[in-house]
This record gives sequence, C-alpha cells and structure tokens, in this order.
Amino acid sequence: MTAPLNLVTISGSLRRGSFNTALLDNIPDLAPSGLIFRRLEIRHLPVYDGDLEVDDMPPDAVRELQRQIRASDGIVIATPEYNHGMPGGLKNAIDWLSRGPAPHGLQGVPSAMLGASDGTIGTTRSQSHLRQTLAALNSPAMPQPQVLVARAQDKIDVDGKVTDESTRKFIRGWLVEVERWMRRFPRSERE
Repeated sequence: MTAPLNLVTISGSLRRGSFNTALLDNIPDLAPSGLIFRRLEIRHLPVYDGDLEVDDMPPDAVRELQRQIRASDGIVIATPEYNHGMPGGLKNAIDWLSRGPAPHGLQGVPSAMLGASDGTIGTTRSQSHLRQTLAALNSPAMPQPQVLVARAQDKIDVDGKVTDESTRKFIRGWLVEVERWMRRFPRSERE
C-alpha cells in the first residue's frame, strides 16, 4: 500500500468568508484517501523587508513556515485574483519563502493551485502570475487541469461549503491529478 501524502495548503486571501479559503476547507472531503491536508497561515508574516534579516536569515516566523513546507510532500495554494494578479499578501509570503540559505522554502517542492472569484473568468490571470513566480523558485507547479471557479458566490454557500455539484465533481477529479503530480516528486529526492 502506498503511504499517504501530507500536503500543506495556503490561502492567498486573508479575509473571513473567503471563497479561496472555503475551497481549501472543502478539499479534504473531496480528496482521495491518499491525501492529508494541513492549512498554514500567512497573515502573521511581516511585509518583506531585507532589513529584518539577521545574518542572512529571515525572521523566525518565516523560517518556521519554510520548515513546515519543506517537511511536507507538497503545497496547494488557493489564490484570489486582485487587479489581474495574485494578492500582495500571498506574493509577500512567497518572497519571504525564497529567502535564507538554500534550499529555500519552495525549492523543489511540488505545487498545485486553484482559485475562486466572483467574476466570470475565475482566477486565470492570478494563477498565471503565481505559476510564473513558482517556476522562478523551482517549485514544479501542476499544469493541468486548472481549477478556476467563476461566480463563486453561486457555488459556495455562506457557510463555506461548495454546493455546486459540477464544481465538487471537477475538484474531486483535480485532486486525483494532484496526488499523481505530487507523487512524481518524492521528498527524499529534494532533501
């Protein structure tokens, strides 16, 4: 029997009632049994400032986030779309994760992304922006399929449950592909 994968998740949205955080909260119930998820928070990170580094080391909160990501089998990021790109808080976290001695927090860590928006095209542009950033940091991002939940207010209820059955079905299939993708990059090969 194959060992389960321990994946960490990050929501690029900090607001209560976030559609993107709701997506992350729903995936454990939709995932195959081989995936275990644990959400990490980024709201406590300071705004990136190189002056906060001491002896080329980022602050303790950043190092702890890096440690948790590196100890995982991969990362799933939910990103909203703000002004055609990923939100500043998520970009800030990623910038911090790239700091310190090699390997940094995302180096070689496989990634997958999804996103929800109240607009009509989901989060296509922010995911493209995120994909470019992850490529620069050598975090292999799953290319397909893409979860781009448009008109999320019609698919996620006020309690954060994904109620649209076609969206639930699509995410179930996507999670099967996430497991396949993450298993291509065993942790032992990146340590």
